[in-house]
Amino acid sequence: MDWYEIKEVEAIDSPALAVYPKRVKSNIGKLKSMVKEVSRLQPHIKTVKCMEVVKMLMDAGIDKFKCATIAEAEMLGMAGAKEVLIAYPMVGPKVDRMIKLMLVYQDTEFSCLVDCPEQARHLSAHTYQADVYLRVFLDLNVGTDRTGVRPLEEAMDLYDYCKETSHLITMGLHIYDGHIRHKDLALRKEACDTAFAPVEALAEQLKKKYDGGLKVIAGGSPTFPIHAQRPGVTCSPGTFAYWDKGYQEGLSEQSFEFAAVLMGRVISRPGEKLICLDLGYKSVASEGALDRRVWFPDHPIWNPVGHSEEHLVVEVPKDDRPPVGEVVYAIPYHICPTVAMYDRVLTVDNHKLSGEWKTLARKRRINI
Repeated sequence: MDWYEIKEVEAIDSPALAVYPKRVKSNIGKLKSMVKEVSRLQPHIKTVKCMEVVKMLMDAGIDKFKCATIAEAEMLGMAGAKEVLIAYPMVGPKVDRMIKLMLVYQDTEFSCLVDCPEQARHLSAHTYQADVYLRVFLDLNVGTDRTGVRPLEEAMDLYDYCKETSHLITMGLHIYDGHIRHKDLALRKEACDTAFAPVEALAEQLKKKYDGGLKVIAGGSPTFPIHAQRPGVTCSPGTFAYWDKGYQEGLSEQSFEFAAVLMGRVISRPGEKLICLDLGYKSVASEGALDRRVWFPDHPIWNPVGHSEEHLVVEVPKDDRPPVGEVVYAIPYHICPTVAMYDRVLTVDNHKLSGEWKTLARKRRINI
């Protein structure tokens, strides 16, 4: 049997997302092998969103994490994480929810991002009223053009402003360079180094000005191997735990294994060369071109040609047209939003269903 196949699969309803814990553990080991010190790792848990993988990471000596939502941060607090950075702007009611997090999970050091004076004023005012001190990182825009302030001068002014507030503790700099995705590692490194140069200059100026060290958290999965070679930089890959087809094709220098697989079924054969699977928008991420939604390891030349809420239509050769009801395994091109569609994942060991993990932080709200 191929590694992903499940015995007695007939009893499992589809669509389903299966996770292979031994492969997850292997991927965590490979992650650690790519840095000299485990303290250099602050992985993002937006991909897995479950307590069980967080516990595996903590058992491996990793105690700092990044996340994107209050629910993810709360799950990390529940797990006993040492440090948690919510790498997302805290606006509106999220500010008060974050303060509640800090009060409930006092053994965890929570922090968030700031990229403009208005945010800093708002955070400082609310933390002042609650009589708590909030750690913040300056979010730098190095080309992704999503959030962040541009280095150097504008960022220096904002850092100074945050330092002057009464209830914000300015910890350092945060950089996400997700726009840098060259397949060629040398080209990716060149682009990453260029984007990081003003960050490095800003960090040196801040160290001199404030006579002390500051933390720099940089990158995601594509630039992880590059930032891992920079002394003192903390790295934040996220997809490594489950991996996906998109990164397997685009980041060939990283040897992580697929550890999450979709299980679907043929539900119809609407044409001579067509089948329809139950892997619609509600089962797998629908971003990107049709042929970059899923990849079928048993049928690599199958070609998705239609995708809707409950249906994935696939063009197949005449001699490779499975019957209605047959199980089909698929690897998502983008695992992160795919996981978010499942309130639980099934765990598989030695081809047998071994249990399930709740995708706890898929929720918008756990308790807080």
